[in-house]
Amino acid sequence: MIQTNPFNPTFGDIPELFLQAENNPQDVANLIRESKFARLFFITGVRGSGKTVYMTKVTSLITQDKNFIHIDLLNKDGRLESFVNKLYYASKSFLEQALSSIETISMGGLSLKFSQTDNLEILLDEIMEDLSSKGKKILITIDEVDDSKPIQEFAQIFAALKRKNYSIFCLMTGLPELVLNIQNNKKLTFLLRSEKIVMTPLNNTAMFQTYQKVFDCPIEITIKMAHLTAGYSYAFQLLGYLAFEQSPSLNADSIESVRKIYEFSLFDNAYQKIFEGLSELDKQYLIAIQGNKKLKEVCKIMGKDKVFVSQYRRRAIERKLIKPARYGIVEYTLPLFSEYIDSIQDTDSIFYLGY
Repeated sequence: MIQTNPFNPTFGDIPELFLQAENNPQDVANLIRESKFARLFFITGVRGSGKTVYMTKVTSLITQDKNFIHIDLLNKDGRLESFVNKLYYASKSFLEQALSSIETISMGGLSLKFSQTDNLEILLDEIMEDLSSKGKKILITIDEVDDSKPIQEFAQIFAALKRKNYSIFCLMTGLPELVLNIQNNKKLTFLLRSEKIVMTPLNNTAMFQTYQKVFDCPIEITIKMAHLTAGYSYAFQLLGYLAFEQSPSLNADSIESVRKIYEFSLFDNAYQKIFEGLSELDKQYLIAIQGNKKLKEVCKIMGKDKVFVSQYRRRAIERKLIKPARYGIVEYTLPLFSEYIDSIQDTDSIFYLGY
């Protein structure tokens, strides 16, 4: 019997039980390793869908190739200076220590002084030229990009290096609304041209089989657990973690007790943040569709015509918050999301948001 909890619901951590979604990390890693030109990948999906875990997994596979240097950048000011500092450190290490590669350079307070030139753009070009001559390739990772000035600055840096045909690659994660909201921002159109990896729901059979291996319980319990997660990566880890903490031997009563804690944690840790990040009209739409309402009914509730409401239907679909169910009807994709919508409208609920 497993002695320690193999599930990890912490956002961004690679769990012991990593279930692969539709996009195989190995395929993306191979694509980058074999590419002859610069490439940019944007990994997107709803909060808790496994974006950061996926990016970390791909990165670990790529950096098994000792010709790759991994630069992890934070979304903050001084993007060019930080990038040049890290590359300079990597290049200097190659020369002075004769290392074959540096797999990862962490973000912590690196500050180097340059003796040859104070022009960072010139120095960056010199370093890239030096590394390229040694057959080195650069992999940049940025978690949770947005429409901030540092990201706009990075876009310009990446575009300049790409034009010079350097072997530079970038993996970024971000929420779907970033792409939805950048049409009028010319400095972020590079995201529209990026290769997009959309996080998909976990396979239902894989979830069931994983739960079955971990828990000593009737098969109908693990089937119910898989159903309760609806393929949502965070929910799969959260429910497994809470159930294991309750007891590796589950029954109908214990799983029902776990379900209550699971629901509260799901709402508090994920859904509240997802919902609060939406526009008022996006929120109104998600409330209006509850109960399998047809488009005509939704239009009446929102007081808008079909063309207007259809925009918010599309936005919710692209955010992976809903999916078409049957003609004129959509349904929520996230587990227990209908119950969450109930809670934000209930004045007695701690999740009440005044809708």
